[in-house]
Amino acid sequence: MIGEELSVYFENPARDALGYEHVEGCLRFGRDEVELTFDERDRAFRKTPAVTVTFSYAEVTGVTWVSRWFRPKVLRFQTKSNEKLAEFPGAEVGQVVLQVKRESREAASKAPALVEFKRSEAWLAESEARLREQREEIDSES
Repeated sequence: MIGEELSVYFENPARDALGYEHVEGCLRFGRDEVELTFDERDRAFRKTPAVTVTFSYAEVTGVTWVSRWFRPKVLRFQTKSNEKLAEFPGAEVGQVVLQVKRESREAASKAPALVEFKRSEAWLAESEARLREQREEIDSES
């Protein structure tokens, strides 16, 4: 599971009676980054192009899988980069709630563990870089 990539497909229904802000897309957990691609179906005569936003694993603060009986299955994606989610309809401060399609439920349930692993790898790489800089600084002083 650790080496694989996951793709979670979602469809958030319209938020009002006129059908505005209906969003479909994919949240892909890749080897080095997370990619959120979404398309908004808001009007019959205006087609908006799909939007793709990428996040490094260091920017992701959490992914939560919520599966309750008789309720939509949702994946909550949280990030430090609030401005990257500005175009997503219904986004709250630094997070989006995605209603997962039936065929992606298994992948969505694996996503929190994969993200936690990738975040720990990013933190370790950052720590090693900091230590290397400190060693080089000490070596240059002596």
